[in-house]
Amino acid sequence: MLLFFATWIGAYVGRDRIRMVQRVAVGDARRRRLQRYFSPGVGELLEEQSGGELELGQECEVTVIFTDIRGFTAMSEGMESRDVVALLNAYHARMVEAVFRHGGTLDKYIGDGLMAYFNAPVEQPDHAERALKCALEMEQELAILNTERSWSGKQQLQMGIGIHSGRAIVGDIGAPQRREFTAIGEAVNVASRLEQLTKSLDVDVLISSATARLLPERLPLTQVGEHAVRGLAKPLQLLSPGKPGDGPGE
Repeated sequence: MLLFFATWIGAYVGRDRIRMVQRVAVGDARRRRLQRYFSPGVGELLEEQSGGELELGQECEVTVIFTDIRGFTAMSEGMESRDVVALLNAYHARMVEAVFRHGGTLDKYIGDGLMAYFNAPVEQPDHAERALKCALEMEQELAILNTERSWSGKQQLQMGIGIHSGRAIVGDIGAPQRREFTAIGEAVNVASRLEQLTKSLDVDVLISSATARLLPERLPLTQVGEHAVRGLAKPLQLLSPGKPGDGPGE
């Protein structure tokens, strides 16, 4: 009888230990997932509010950023594979830190570019200003990276950044075994196309008038003019960070 009781106690304690290990493992996996997308502050807030569980879907206003290295495909053709990976890792590390410092959400890497957005899953009333300041910091980080590359005679990098504000659907999207917390909708598409326009318009950062209207007047912007954007029936008024005294236009 004593042997049976001891065996039962051992099995119970074993099951309890397994459940505890499982809870810890799930918690660690959830934290790693939050760290992948969100800055530490946003990740901690999500854990407090919802235990780290991400919503399946919500529609909200966001400000979206797209970045891309210009001419990267041609540049990479003359590089060793390991050098391409090292360059992308160095570039993305700097860009993502800029996103996180301004409370943004990293959506995805797109080869030599990335997509991020602000105002989801945590509400940020100043999301447009955060996005613009993030873009300006990205430019500063690229300048530092280029300085480091110049020391070893490596080619300088240029990038384009597109910023647009609008409605998007944000949530955990994908197959059950491989879901991604992402944003979809016209606002995302427009931001991507603004980034593509930066090269032909010879500017580093393009901002839509929808974003400009949300910015404080103290932030200087320069008019770039009306331009057709693929997928939109009407041209958009575009702006770029400008000289003091310029204000956001319509």
